[in-house]
Order: sequence, then C-alpha cells, then structure tokens
Amino acid sequence: MPPLRYMRPKAWALWLLALSALLSLSVGMAACRPNGAPGAGLPPRPEYNSFSGATEFVLGENRFPFALSSLAGEPLRGAEVTVDFFALNGAEREFRSSHEARYREAEGVTPHLHDDGLVHEHAEVRGQYVVDAADFQTAGVWAARFSIVTGAGERPTAGELAFNVLPKPSAPGVGEPAPPTRTLTVDDVANVAEIDSHVPPTNMHRLSIADAIELRRPFVVVWSAPMFCASRICGPVLDQVIAVQGGYSERVNFIHVEPWDLNVARTEGRLVPTPAFTEWRLPSEPWVFLVDQSGRVAARFEGLVTREELEEALEELLAGP
Repeated sequence: MPPLRYMRPKAWALWLLALSALLSLSVGMAACRPNGAPGAGLPPRPEYNSFSGATEFVLGENRFPFALSSLAGEPLRGAEVTVDFFALNGAEREFRSSHEARYREAEGVTPHLHDDGLVHEHAEVRGQYVVDAADFQTAGVWAARFSIVTGAGERPTAGELAFNVLPKPSAPGVGEPAPPTRTLTVDDVANVAEIDSHVPPTNMHRLSIADAIELRRPFVVVWSAPMFCASRICGPVLDQVIAVQGGYSERVNFIHVEPWDLNVARTEGRLVPTPAFTEWRLPSEPWVFLVDQSGRVAARFEGLVTREELEEALEELLAGP
C-alpha cells in the first residue's frame, strides 16, 4: 500500500496559494490602526489568529465561517464574537456591516487507512464561528475584524481576516440549477466501498444526482471523502448529514458523493478528482447542497456544517415559499 500523497488538482493548489496570500494580507492589515491610516502606529500583537472556514464568497448573502486559535494553536471555543466587515479599496476601507457570530461544533469519526491496510477510526470534534448571513455588495477584497468576549469576561485581540468576494460562484450558487450529474450508484459497482470511504459505507448511493432531479423531490447531496480528506473535517460533516437523514428520509432524498477517485487514492496515494466533482466546479471539499423539488440549489454549505444548521435549512426548504 503506497503512502497517501495529497496531490491536489490545479484549482485546489491555486486556492491554497490564494489563501496563503490572504492570510499574509490579514497579518499586514493587523499591523495598522483600525482606520488603516499609514503611520498611525502599531496596536498590541493579536492574541488570536483568524482563519476562514470557506474558500468561496460571492456577491450577495453569504454564510461566513471562521475559526480563532491562540498563537500556540489552541482553538478558542464558545466566546461571544462580533464581526465587522469592511470593503477594501487599496489603502481605503469602508465599513459595511456588523454581525454576531454563533459558535457551532460538530462531532464525527474520521477513518484513517494505515500502510498495513488496517483502518483505524479517530473521533473528531470540530468547531467554528458562523455569521449566518453576511451581505457582500461589491466584488473584491474585504476584511473581517473581530471583537471577542470570552466566558471569563476577557477581551482578547484577534488578527483581521482578509478574503475575496467573487462576482459569481464557481460551485453551483443558490437559485441555480443543480448539474444533473450521473453519479455512480450501488447498481454501478460490485461493492459500495468502491464509491464510499465512510466506515461503514452509507446508504446514500441508491440514486444519482440526475435520478434525484428527475424525481422532483427535495434532496441533499454531500461531497465528502472521509478517508482521504486533508482537512480532517469530511468525516464529521458526513456524520452530521447521517444524523439528519433519519428524521427527513420520508420527505427528502440523501446522496453522498466521493470527490476523489477512490481506486487511485487507495492504490497510488494520489487525489484525482472524479468527473462528477469537476462537473460541479467545486473548489474544495467537503460541501453540502440542499436542492429543491424543481432541481435548484436552495442552500449550500462549504466546509464544516453542523446538524443544527442542516435541520434549520431543511425546515426552511420544506416550508416552501
């Protein structure tokens, strides 16, 4: 069994370079006074780093996930966080909005394939803060500034986070038709493990995405690679969807799709995107999409998403207009 090498497709590699640049920008911005005036002096060194939980923000309303961790790498959990958003234009910044963020946590299991062929399961708890609906009205570079109050009443500082707002999404956007992809099902393979790295495999491979659209019934599609996910959040995300499935399976179809070619990943240690993953133009993984009965995207979640968020979105979808 060759060692797994996380060789990303070109889009993924480009995003990593962009993210590194944005993080560098956020560090540079944190070295300025809040008004951004040159020569205004340096504030105290931030006590926490900020990290984006998503790669794609677009014009209009967005879910804005982020994480905060100490300089030693310890995550900050359960604090009260307010996020101020600014649109940047060179050295100029314009305040646009302020939002309260909610701390959300997801538990799950990540299977890990060892060189001897044994699969070990690792329990994972992942947490992040989420602004449910931030409205970005101009494309370009934006910044998020954080005001924090911990449970102990402390008010630590955090570095600002820079991010890019795109004119239009790469991944299917809310209101857009879901691509009618003929994803593989249990009828296409000898063993479901060929298309599912979850342990044990899920029961979400009975329909292709195209099948689900033709049925004209709402469905959830989760793009997740539990065993081959560099971020280690694919397992917890898929487990959140599994937890939701039982309460909604009578009204909603559920589909799980692996973004990478599992045969190549298992035998060669390379991550090669499947044709389905490419057709959906996904810049990262994991993703979860809710699709309405007309085949249009009703909600989308990139990265970590919790059971509560999914249930809230499903209730809104099923309630109709």
